[in-house]
Amino acid sequence: MIFKKNYAIILLIFQIITVSILSNYPSFIEKFYSLGLYQIISSINRKILSFVPFSFGDILYLLSSIYCIYYLFITISNKKLISIFFLKKLINFFNLIFFIFYFQWGLNYLKLPISEKLNIKTTYSIEELNQTAEYLIIKTNELHKEISIDDSSSTNIPYSIIKINEISTKGFSKLSILQNNYPNINLNYLVVKESLFSLPLTYLGFSGYVNPFTNESQINYLIPKNNLPHTSSHEIAHQLGFANEIECNFLAFLNTISSEDKYFKYNGYKFALKQCLNEIYKYDIESYKSLIKLVNTGILKDYKNSSEFWNNYSNPFETITKSGYDKFLKMNNIKDGIESYSMSISLIINYLKHEINQVI
Repeated sequence: MIFKKNYAIILLIFQIITVSILSNYPSFIEKFYSLGLYQIISSINRKILSFVPFSFGDILYLLSSIYCIYYLFITISNKKLISIFFLKKLINFFNLIFFIFYFQWGLNYLKLPISEKLNIKTTYSIEELNQTAEYLIIKTNELHKEISIDDSSSTNIPYSIIKINEISTKGFSKLSILQNNYPNINLNYLVVKESLFSLPLTYLGFSGYVNPFTNESQINYLIPKNNLPHTSSHEIAHQLGFANEIECNFLAFLNTISSEDKYFKYNGYKFALKQCLNEIYKYDIESYKSLIKLVNTGILKDYKNSSEFWNNYSNPFETITKSGYDKFLKMNNIKDGIESYSMSISLIINYLKHEINQVI
């Protein structure tokens, strides 16, 4: 009788405990879920929804939100807000969402870190940080000269959003790091869609996201087009089963710099250079000042244009939302939370080490 009365809360606790236990077995999760079951689930979802020209997940979110608001209104009107019936409904809802989230995508948070899979260090010295910055300045300056009028001009990627997404998806099919280390990943039907919620995403400070319930990659089409190659690649990495933001930024970096397209290469190196300079600024302001003088003025203008875009949409809700997302990431095995977005530089530094030693 007790079990029948409290089955919903017992089931929720059981799910939480199960996920907690599974977090101790990353190799198991990677082999049987991330590179096994998830690839089947994701490929089916992508194949079906690739024929839908708009974001089905966004529509699903919209309809679900309308229903929840309607149901809450009816409940309040009937004064059932704190009733046992309402609480049971609420717990049942959390049970369903919890299960679908982790079954459809969320268990990828628990997989083996890419650093262990590829045997890449995640630590670096200040000297290595500075050497990487020097190397990235050389590469970014060279590419900037090839796609801009002169050293002091900002750049403008001449492609449509559709074209950018096509180049991003095709790039992953040729990415050697996936072919050599993740041959089981299904690269078919990769589609990046423009989010119907791009304006709200902008106010909340997000460039894109992957829908864990439909496995659709979404981009915020309002962000500066010069940022889209990396953003599009980042969301595709999520779609392929990489949940960690560090890893998605790293794979997006590799996808863009491995492209034959100069605008994509520039976007990738520009992204890595900014992360590198931001880290140097934390440790050695004088070195930062010296290095920033070596960067083409046009590249700095590109950084400024991006910053001004986000500053124009700055609001208190962004801080609240990102604080909540930070806690969500920490609950899902990402100990550094939202700060992990900027920590992909550790993988980039160690990945480029051999190449850097040949140049510098």
